[in-house]
Amino acid sequence: MALPSAERRQLAHLLRRAGFGARPDEWEEYARLGLDGATQRLLHPETVPDRMAEILKNIGGDYVDFENLESIKQWWLYRMVHTPRPLEEKMTLFWHNHFATANFKVNNARWMWQQNETFRKLGLGSFRTLLQEVARDAAMLVWLDGAANKNGAPNENFAREVMELFSLGVDGGYTEKDVQEAARCFTGWRFDNGAGKFVFDPFLHDDGEKTVLGQTGNFYSDDVVDIIARHPSTARFLSTKLFKFFVHDNPAPADISGLQQVYFKSGYNIRAMIESLFKSPVFYSDVAYFAKIKSPVEFAVMTVRTLNAPMAMNTPLYAAIAAMGQDLFNPPNVKGWNEGRAWINGRTLLARVNFAIQMANDMGRRGGLQHLLADLAPGAPARPQPAAVAPSAGAAAGPKINSTTMQAPAMAGATMQGDTMQGGAMATQGGAVLLTAGNASPEQIVDTLWNAFLTGHAPSPKTRGLLIDYLKEGTTDKPERVTEKLPGLVNIILSAPEYQLA
Repeated sequence: MALPSAERRQLAHLLRRAGFGARPDEWEEYARLGLDGATQRLLHPETVPDRMAEILKNIGGDYVDFENLESIKQWWLYRMVHTPRPLEEKMTLFWHNHFATANFKVNNARWMWQQNETFRKLGLGSFRTLLQEVARDAAMLVWLDGAANKNGAPNENFAREVMELFSLGVDGGYTEKDVQEAARCFTGWRFDNGAGKFVFDPFLHDDGEKTVLGQTGNFYSDDVVDIIARHPSTARFLSTKLFKFFVHDNPAPADISGLQQVYFKSGYNIRAMIESLFKSPVFYSDVAYFAKIKSPVEFAVMTVRTLNAPMAMNTPLYAAIAAMGQDLFNPPNVKGWNEGRAWINGRTLLARVNFAIQMANDMGRRGGLQHLLADLAPGAPARPQPAAVAPSAGAAAGPKINSTTMQAPAMAGATMQGDTMQGGAMATQGGAVLLTAGNASPEQIVDTLWNAFLTGHAPSPKTRGLLIDYLKEGTTDKPERVTEKLPGLVNIILSAPEYQLA
């Protein structure tokens, strides 16, 4: 469906920020909904069927071992690539960095997966409820020494981080005494070897009177979470972090004060805050467009989705992303990953370029770039897409599956779109002529592919001219060679400075 250029730019921006871009077939679906309809669909993922367990079975069996860290990394990335609920996965990624927990200390892949599921389930709901669940989460109890926090010998690690990094912020108005008193509130958890899980033991809990942030009582963990959730500093800290994640890095005071009001009026509801952001003029202001440097996950997942590429590569997707600086389930410390410009340095930029080369060459060999051109041609009929998306009932139970990786050969074509197209052929579908390297001009090919990856961000005349010259070189008398140059063209676009931005 053709949209006016302004609305097309807005929709592409929304899909990048609220998710991980869109495949050609998804674009058509969101375009039919329009900007308002697409926004509501993204904000209410529970209205969209989630059937990844069925999809994994259909492509050759179950591939997830929830006791294996590499397996759950690939499982999560598969969700991001295929999910029809992109905001749900984007928020899971947000909370993973907010409540940064690393398996290098937890040393339990299942607990890391369970925490991931908690973020997915509660990530758009009440912040107070989410914080309550995190306080009793197994991975977090190990990560911040919750089991060592006992009556008479409180461990302050979680109490300190819950105030400094998870809610109030470093300048949130709490004192060292507040940390000490809050630690007493969180006492009482121990690991039950027989049950194989953490349990609350009242004999280990300090049931004396505590004073936290000016309030006094015989507080337990949920009580101190209530106190923290209703504190003005929490509203300001969370509003600022959400704004920077979804909009840009320099919010004005009015931007944050408006979000703070939504936080309190909605009963600490995250969905309401994000809806306010998506509907605010600043979200679609010029200063917000392509103002965020893509994280490695965003860079890789958006690329796979736009190319509609398979995830079975020589280098597993999670390993390629780790080389770019973001090892999922292993943030570097309790502060999480430094974002923005910190994502880009000589080593990580080289990893991005190498990933682009691998993706472009692999898709070129498979004929996938010809398919991409055909699918992106104006007026091209939508191709049937694989019904992909995420384990629910089966996965929620966390069965241990024999395979320890999702790189199995059966997955190799899980996202491919039909048979390979030959470079010089004039392809048709449903009576419409489809764009191929054999029947399109270099200008058409450059414009089509650039727009696929950078919708709403026109190249400079110089950049466009250089890309066209690259495609023309050596092909004027041998047009069949255009197909051979498509991987190089895609690689140049993916490696361009503009493509590092979202």
